[in-house]
Amino acid sequence: MPTRPRSPARHPGPRRAPLGAAAAAAVALVGALGAAPARAQGLYQSALLGGRSALMGGTGVVLGVDGAAPFLNPATIVRIEDRNIAFSSRFFRYAHRTLHAWHQPGPVDIARYGDLQLDGATVNDHGLRTFPDSTCYFFDLRRGAREGASERTPVGRQALAACLGKTEENEFGFDALAFSGESAGRRVNQAQTLRYEWGRFSAGPSWSYSATDRLAVGASLSVVRTRFTSSLAVSSIVDDTATRSATSATFQSALSGDSWDVLAHLGVTYRLTEVFSAGLSLRTPSLHVFDSLDASYHDTLAGETASVRQWAAEGEFVAPSPMRLAAGASAEWSRVRLELDGFLYLGQRELARVVVDREEVAIQGGATAQRTKSRLRIAEEAAPIVNVALGAEVFLTRDLSLIGGVVSDFNPLSRLRGPMSAESRLFLERMSGMHAGLGMVSYTRYGDLVFGARFDYAAGQMAAVNAFSSPLQLDPVDAREFGATLVLAGRISLRSVETTARELGEAVEGSAPSPAERRTPREPMKAPAQED
Repeated sequence: MPTRPRSPARHPGPRRAPLGAAAAAAVALVGALGAAPARAQGLYQSALLGGRSALMGGTGVVLGVDGAAPFLNPATIVRIEDRNIAFSSRFFRYAHRTLHAWHQPGPVDIARYGDLQLDGATVNDHGLRTFPDSTCYFFDLRRGAREGASERTPVGRQALAACLGKTEENEFGFDALAFSGESAGRRVNQAQTLRYEWGRFSAGPSWSYSATDRLAVGASLSVVRTRFTSSLAVSSIVDDTATRSATSATFQSALSGDSWDVLAHLGVTYRLTEVFSAGLSLRTPSLHVFDSLDASYHDTLAGETASVRQWAAEGEFVAPSPMRLAAGASAEWSRVRLELDGFLYLGQRELARVVVDREEVAIQGGATAQRTKSRLRIAEEAAPIVNVALGAEVFLTRDLSLIGGVVSDFNPLSRLRGPMSAESRLFLERMSGMHAGLGMVSYTRYGDLVFGARFDYAAGQMAAVNAFSSPLQLDPVDAREFGATLVLAGRISLRSVETTARELGEAVEGSAPSPAERRTPREPMKAPAQED
């Protein structure tokens, strides 16, 4: 079990220390940027955890050595050298989404609107966003390997980590989307605004222990905050060009919920031979702590007469994390590393649940028709799902490697079947996808720098408001998305920062000693056989 995929640079020297520190500082600065890329609920593999792991197909159950390790398998953090702070960021993500027949998603009320057949109802949305990923601090309870030491993790070594990361994400929307068209003697004008976001943030400590030279175990405890916000507004006007009569329809719904939970990760890794290793991790079901929810709904249909329905309420929002079992196998040769991981997410009856006690107000023909109190309960069910990830690292030189990987991302939510009541679904989309990454890693004695790109493809359904039905309803439309994310990640040894600061201070004061002759440091490869 190599303690790390990197080693000090081949020709270290005082001049390179400021460069390593500056590179890590740049990574940290980039990580301060923020806004999330588009994703879909139920895509468990969508978040880019760690830089190296994300580009290697989301693998890391066996060979994890970055900010993803505590969330994939905490037993792997014992491989990370002591006193390191890991910055991992992604930024400049471009996504292009196509929504077919968005402005006319379903059947039309012919008696009211005629036989509408609108052209140009498909929507193409694209955008460029930035977002930081995770930050981890790793340190030892017992000193680990030093320069020139054995490549195996010392028996009895214990490692701790404190991490904050976003393990799931989804953000999509558009503002004031305008549409106009003519069909069947009618003129149509629409305006739509859509904004929603789903995200899980996890924070907490992790611990790992090297029990033998082959076996490592680990555990982590995480506080998880799940936040879901949704806002949808549609305004539609249809006028008859012959009679000048007009009908207008408006729809507005908004929801904002927070769910706080606690869960644990348990993991183990075992080196089978000099080449092959295996890993296993379990994410326990989450324990709900507390939550909050605010929600509102309003729809209006105005023709010769007007009808209005409205309610607003507070309630509960519960979003437990599904139990996950991950298993991985890896192979390590002198210049190549391979890892194959499988992730089993158990099904659950409630991936998310909303319950509100509401007072509904209905207006008909300018008078209050009724006021009623009722309870609304919406639950989204998730089926069991399996995703598979494959990652590889090939060393081009002693301190430079090429990494890449692919991972499936199947969606466990049920299919959208129209027509649907606007109050029957919590999530507006169901998409499955694939992710592929490619990048490079530079290993130095001062830190690591990961640079590359991850490419995404997702396809499925999205629910759209059908403004031409009576009453208003949701109908599914076909959707697909292409995306590309530029990834920059890095780690820097705090020991190197301390040494650099001391050497700079001595140089300024004129008391710096003559540089000592340094031997060639340990290679990043498992068992280098020759000079590059």
